[in-house]
Amino acid sequence: MAFSIAGILAVLLEVIRPWLPLIIIVLAIDVAITAWLLASRGRSWSNGRRPALLGGAIIGVLAFFLAPLITSARFSDLSGLLDWMSILGGSIAAALVAAVLLWPLTTALFGKTVHS
Repeated sequence: MAFSIAGILAVLLEVIRPWLPLIIIVLAIDVAITAWLLASRGRSWSNGRRPALLGGAIIGVLAFFLAPLITSARFSDLSGLLDWMSILGGSIAAALVAAVLLWPLTTALFGKTVHS
């Protein structure tokens, strides 16, 4: 069986198609918060980093345990190294995406005001 990048992207599009409106809304809110923070220049981005990383780690662990359920599988169905590395890689990717998306929000919530 031959795989192509276009075929893989087509399958991924069909998987996320039901979630696409929610993804667009979340990205729009995240971009709006980021633009507001950059325009106001009043918050320290470093203070929001630790809560964002913690949130990303929690979401990554949840993704690791929930990924087999999304595919109607069980952990006993994971038989080879490829299966385990796919679950691990997907959960690491989910953790990184969550941390990046949470960083502006946690900066807005926990960032200390910087006086210039």
